[in-house]
Amino acid sequence: MVEILRTKLYIPRKRSHLVPRPRLVEQINRGLEKKLTLISAPAGFGKTTLLSEWIPTSPRSVTWLFLDEGDNNPTQFWAYFVAALQGLHPDLGASTFPLIGSPQAPPIKSILTELINELTAFSLPFASVLDDYHFIDSQPIDEALSFLIDHLPANVHLVITTREDPDLPLAKLRARDHISEIRTRDLRFTQEETEAFLRGVMGLELSRQDVVALEDRTEGWVVGLQLAGLSMQNQADLKAFIADFSGSHRHILDYLTDEVLQQQPEDIRSFLLHTSILDRLSGPLCDSLTGRSDGERLLAHLDAANLFVTPLDEKRRWYRYHRLFSDLLRNQLDRTHPELIPELHRRASRWYEGNGDIQAAIDHALQASDLTQAAHLVEQHALPNLYQGQVATVVGWCGRLPAEILEFAPMLCICKAWALVLTQGGARREEVEPVLHAADHALDQVQAGEALRILVAGHAASIRAFIQRIPALRSKKPEKLIALSREAQRLLPVEEKAIRSTTALNIGYGYLALADLEAANLAFNQTLEDGLAGGNFYAAIYGPINLVIIAILQGQLREALQLCETYIERFNHILAGQYFPPIGALYILKGGILLEFDHLKEAEQALTGGLDLVRWTGEFVAPKRGYTALARLRTIQGDQPGMLETVKALEETWPEGAFYARAMRHRLLMRHWPDDPDVRKDAQVWLAQSGIEFDALRVIDGIDPVSNTSFESYLNATHLLARLAKENPEEYSLEGVLDYLKRQGDFAASRGFASWVVEIAIVKTLLYQGAGKKFEALKTLEGALSVGAHTGLLRIFLDEGETLHTLLVELKPQLTDGALISYANRLLEPASSRTARPESRAEYPEVLSEREIEVLRYLAKGLTYEEIGRQLFLSLNTVQFHVKNIYGKLLVNKRMQAIEKAREMNLI
Repeated sequence: MVEILRTKLYIPRKRSHLVPRPRLVEQINRGLEKKLTLISAPAGFGKTTLLSEWIPTSPRSVTWLFLDEGDNNPTQFWAYFVAALQGLHPDLGASTFPLIGSPQAPPIKSILTELINELTAFSLPFASVLDDYHFIDSQPIDEALSFLIDHLPANVHLVITTREDPDLPLAKLRARDHISEIRTRDLRFTQEETEAFLRGVMGLELSRQDVVALEDRTEGWVVGLQLAGLSMQNQADLKAFIADFSGSHRHILDYLTDEVLQQQPEDIRSFLLHTSILDRLSGPLCDSLTGRSDGERLLAHLDAANLFVTPLDEKRRWYRYHRLFSDLLRNQLDRTHPELIPELHRRASRWYEGNGDIQAAIDHALQASDLTQAAHLVEQHALPNLYQGQVATVVGWCGRLPAEILEFAPMLCICKAWALVLTQGGARREEVEPVLHAADHALDQVQAGEALRILVAGHAASIRAFIQRIPALRSKKPEKLIALSREAQRLLPVEEKAIRSTTALNIGYGYLALADLEAANLAFNQTLEDGLAGGNFYAAIYGPINLVIIAILQGQLREALQLCETYIERFNHILAGQYFPPIGALYILKGGILLEFDHLKEAEQALTGGLDLVRWTGEFVAPKRGYTALARLRTIQGDQPGMLETVKALEETWPEGAFYARAMRHRLLMRHWPDDPDVRKDAQVWLAQSGIEFDALRVIDGIDPVSNTSFESYLNATHLLARLAKENPEEYSLEGVLDYLKRQGDFAASRGFASWVVEIAIVKTLLYQGAGKKFEALKTLEGALSVGAHTGLLRIFLDEGETLHTLLVELKPQLTDGALISYANRLLEPASSRTARPESRAEYPEVLSEREIEVLRYLAKGLTYEEIGRQLFLSLNTVQFHVKNIYGKLLVNKRMQAIEKAREMNLI
């Protein structure tokens, strides 16, 4: 995550002595109904000062962001942008802020879409100021900001100040009347404002003729007038000074700066010059540059003397120079003492390093051309930052170092290689290999000792194994992944726990793909232990995630739930509230188990919370599991629009899984809305066009627990087949699919995959029933019960509804095992209680679904549709759909009528 410097968000206070400019304030207010106000003028025309006058009387709340060169990093820019919004409300942007700096951040337009939706739901009108946008020279930022402006909701207004027009679609905005512009001609002081400034603010006794002359010479340039006023305060002959006052802005500024500086005491001049290299100033930081001990006092003096110093916080611990004044001071320093500049940057770098601001320390080291120090800082801090998920930060550091520095820094090459492979989407082997070869070359250049050579070799082998993880698993070559990772572990020093955790994770995935659960368990435990010991939490968390998955596969649901709760608590304690997206996978696994135990409300909370964390991580396994469980939950709640919305979200998050998502959608629709002719027709068409040749399934063997998407898609399809074949068995050949499921069931049983054994047995039961083979259906169902009774599985049976319920009722009298009878009773009780209705509902043939009742309860509490959506994690359209259904079923057309009738019916 990007560390936020709060002083960049500080709204500048209005100066006590200020020439009021009501015409411009009114112009800003008139433009608030548009999308953008652009204040564009050269330096020193009072852009920021105008806003500081407008803000106290603004009809809208205001956020502020000071921009500088460092904000050309898109990650940093958008992190600060959202942080500024959170000054209005801490929850504003809460779901998007952490995504920006996450290791595998999604495309920025996806993040901005999420942010725009949040802004739309935020009722408070406000304006967001981007000050000094001319520092931004980044096409990705310009493009993303253009996207944001295009889609800004009506309650949000953007204000940009800049010295030059930004690369935004200004012509289009003008054509659509979406922009209000304040330019140089507007900002120039009028003659009346010039007179008020020179006489009232600067305290100069000038004739009207003198005022006119200065206004004419400066062309209303505010800083020119200010500098002229400062110079004239100590002039004996004002008329002579004014007569000689001429030239371009640049020449005037150079001349007046010299005049102002020359009038300061020597110690002040020295302080100004020595600290001019800083973007922000504090007393201790200034002392480290100047060798003095009175930096705080001098900054306070400069602020009181109005010498171009702006406080950045309420306590006045941090300041900045007026940027124009800072530029001039730096030019003066470069002309008079150029030899001091590198040393001053070195001192600043050391101070920032000692105070924990590594980014600023690296910046100043590079400005000092101290590549050795910059490389040392990057090498020292790159891997710890990567372990904390700050991949973009490390990529930025490595990108700023010249290539030649890598020739003598083998571990720096390793850091760069790790940063490349950990970026979103990763890097291909051909991109990383040159960096690893550079590391080997650097070892020879520095005549490295044996310890360093071992360390570099171990890291290089680990990186190569990491790159091969996905290709090896996709190509069904887990043995190759295990071999590469074991070789990396052999080469790595024992104390390199952080990296050993990643190789252990690879080994675990390899054994899981081989269905060797015992070996996989050992590897994932090592992932956890080594990751925690080495501080590599992003690797460590995948240890327990996969331990839970294995426990679920084995049907040990209670143990899996305990693991989830234990490690959620443990990692939350270790990370002390830091944003940590991978932990969302544990919440999703927990939600899935709670769903299976029929604890629906707790499951919904865990699933939605987990999805909010993981959906932007760039991986698909956890979102797939989460959206699948949530779609099941929405179906159980009778919420067809919510289910369809969830499946759509899965497709958008994981485009490659479209086949899986569509198979699941049709399965859920056919399972719970089988009497809808459109549902049945669409399922028949999809199944016919899906390309699945069920007879060909005879040749497919084995279930890969790492990537079982194909198997799950086939299971969804066979569920459809079973329901469609029940009415028209002659149209479908079930022999091939039953043979396929038998072999898969045998494979799952031989590996101890209890959950899959039950799932396969249930679909076989449905297929036998559809084929009219009642004996085989009951026998297979009994087999499913015998395994399921030891797992605690409930919803996997209950979700099949009346179809399986009828078979259970028929099977129960035939059972002799007491445990199975008890289990069958548990399965039958929820189903029967769900079909029973209170007598008061009997008059109403079409009762409300569980989801509609939830919506109705919130309506009774007086919540708006938007608030109901936030409570139930539904879109506004979906809430409106439910309300319309409620009104239709209850035969009412108003909220209060619906509430009253629902109470009469004992619905709420």
